[in-house]
Amino acid sequence: MLSLLPSLTRLGAGAVLTLSLAAMAVAQENRVETQVVADSPRIEVLPLTGSVSAPQTSQLSSAEAGQVSELTVEMGDTVTQGQPLLSLDTRDISLESQRARADLAQAEAERDEAQRLVSEANQLSAQNFAASERRQRESALAAAQATLEARRADYSLAQLQLERHQIRAPFDGMVTHRESNIGEWVNPGDTLLTLVDLASLRLDFSVPLSAYHRFEGSQLEVRLEGSDQWHPARTLARIPLDASSRQFLLRAAPEPPIEMLPGMAVEGRLQLNGERGPSVPRDALIRRPDGSVSVWLARQSDDTWQAFEQRVEIGSSYQGEVAVNEGLSAGDRVIVVGNERLEEGQEVSLSDD
Repeated sequence: MLSLLPSLTRLGAGAVLTLSLAAMAVAQENRVETQVVADSPRIEVLPLTGSVSAPQTSQLSSAEAGQVSELTVEMGDTVTQGQPLLSLDTRDISLESQRARADLAQAEAERDEAQRLVSEANQLSAQNFAASERRQRESALAAAQATLEARRADYSLAQLQLERHQIRAPFDGMVTHRESNIGEWVNPGDTLLTLVDLASLRLDFSVPLSAYHRFEGSQLEVRLEGSDQWHPARTLARIPLDASSRQFLLRAAPEPPIEMLPGMAVEGRLQLNGERGPSVPRDALIRRPDGSVSVWLARQSDDTWQAFEQRVEIGSSYQGEVAVNEGLSAGDRVIVVGNERLEEGQEVSLSDD
């Protein structure tokens, strides 16, 4: 009889241990973590698609007709402002310039001689020099001065035409197209080279007009197609488009600048501030097979907390927080951890209480 006591004692201890572990498991299952719902600004993230554009692009052409005699750049070359890019044959216009310079020199000499004769007449007394002769010399000086001005204009025009036979870069940039070769005859207006300013590239997005009045305080992030990295971007302009499109053009620039080329596709996400309202962590949502969404609320009755399911209507989400349009109010305590296997009215213990 006494030999059975240790066995009974061991059996009783095992049973107690089992019951204790079961109780602890139940308590562990009923332990939840909650969060008090508060009204906060709702942020809507609007996805955008756009492209890289170059506001400063020049299709360079010649103002003069002629044969291409020199071409100093290739496609892809980077050039600086004022750098010579292409030259036309200047032999004929150079001769014209020389002749205009000679005519100018002759006109200057004739004007100087006419000026000398007038000065001579002015130095003589009225008794020794006829008034008619004086007027004749003054008229000859005026004619010589007019001829000189005409020759100066001819020479300036020849110099301008000579200068127009060479095309220079109007700004720093890259040559993206070349439509001419040495020996070809070109006419005024023919596109010879295309120059793009890569330092002033911009990002262009088409944005729905509904976002226009909500733009104040918004933030824009961008990334190039195929990249995983988002970059902040600064808004440069909001440009109205055709009213029928119901969109406006959003022009922006990444800060700091990133390496890109015109025509590249770019993605954007525009963070718009909306009205204030309740929001909950995404982990608090329970999605049912029928498409409905609910949350579990913890409500206190006397000294105990109980779980109650509440169906909600959700809106936009941002950084793990989901806006709740209907079903919750500020001050509600929503269960965010331990809400997987709850039952209506079940008692719970709050780990954050």
